[in-house]
Amino acid sequence: MGFCVTNPISQWILKAAQFEEPIVQIANNAKTLPLKINWLLLGSALKQGIELSELQVFLTELQKEINDIAELPVPSEKLILSIISKCKFKDWSLAPQVAGIIWSVGRFVRARENRLDLWVKNNSPSVIWQQSGEIFYMGKSNPFRPKVLGFLFRLSFLSNTGEGVLPPLPNSAGARRWLIQSGIYNSEGSQKEKLMDANSLYKELFPKKPSLACHALQFFAEPVDENIYFCQKIFPCNLCPLGDFCKWAR
Repeated sequence: MGFCVTNPISQWILKAAQFEEPIVQIANNAKTLPLKINWLLLGSALKQGIELSELQVFLTELQKEINDIAELPVPSEKLILSIISKCKFKDWSLAPQVAGIIWSVGRFVRARENRLDLWVKNNSPSVIWQQSGEIFYMGKSNPFRPKVLGFLFRLSFLSNTGEGVLPPLPNSAGARRWLIQSGIYNSEGSQKEKLMDANSLYKELFPKKPSLACHALQFFAEPVDENIYFCQKIFPCNLCPLGDFCKWAR
């Protein structure tokens, strides 16, 4: 499917591309670029077993208690667990590890003299991908490290990295929903095959800039709560150009 601004899918992607990604939005609450990248890295490390909207709620509550996740003394496990409890999530499989992840990200930042802005500027994406594996639960044993791919993609909204080959764009639940809706999702495929399928989808939907499709599709039928999807903030279902395609339309 070629690019055309009058194509309903292209219209939807261009509109959705204006919507700020929730973890980036949280990061932008910080006052300086180093602090923004700290929060961006933490949010990417915590994106597991939880909806984007739920993670946004948790990070918002965490920011009320902590200005800089790298500052000492580290936040107590009691404080972190109390914030999780306050958010009243139905289930977050990662919850028991959240304190350890926060401490690990803080230690990672301190080891780079609290200047992740210089770290990303002076290193290629491949070096950033490799070193990020030092962080607890960041996917060191995973050959694709989806959390790091998510971090590198979100980082493009804040800062440039050093020169080097860009990694694949991250997969998302929204991209998976789109592939399922299209009848071409391979649930038996390997992790590599699913990642490549998502990247092929981005190129097909928006060939001139696949990253726009990647950004937009993360909102596709992504729940904000039980009553609304993120994409309904982009277009009400009755006005959405994807209305005839989307089985989640209300």
